[in-house]
Amino acid sequence: MRKISIVSALILSIVAIVWATLPKSIFAAIPAIIALILAIYGLQLSKQKIQPKASAQLAILLSSIAIIFSVSKLILTPSKTEVFTKTEQKVEQDINDDESDFEEEFEDTEEHKPEDSIHTISKQK
Repeated sequence: MRKISIVSALILSIVAIVWATLPKSIFAAIPAIIALILAIYGLQLSKQKIQPKASAQLAILLSSIAIIFSVSKLILTPSKTEVFTKTEQKVEQDINDDESDFEEEFEDTEEHKPEDSIHTISKQK
């Protein structure tokens, strides 16, 4: 059981270190935490059975490095969310678009009912 936990911790910590270098490095924390737990368990078994502890310590070191890489990349990398601010829009008035000109145009015209225009057209024929 000791060898299995240490070997799996080493494999997971190496995978986590490689994954920590990729853009989505926050997901590297998951195998790194699992590797850390397995490495600590393997270290405890090594202490109980009085066996070498170097490989378990290496797994702890590698998984700690992977956790540090993934968390530091998360903290130090700026987020890509954009903040939109309201811009001031200036309303430009066209020289030809005067309301006074518009009103003057319609003052000259006479109001006709639609019936009158129909009668005048029929009378012209």
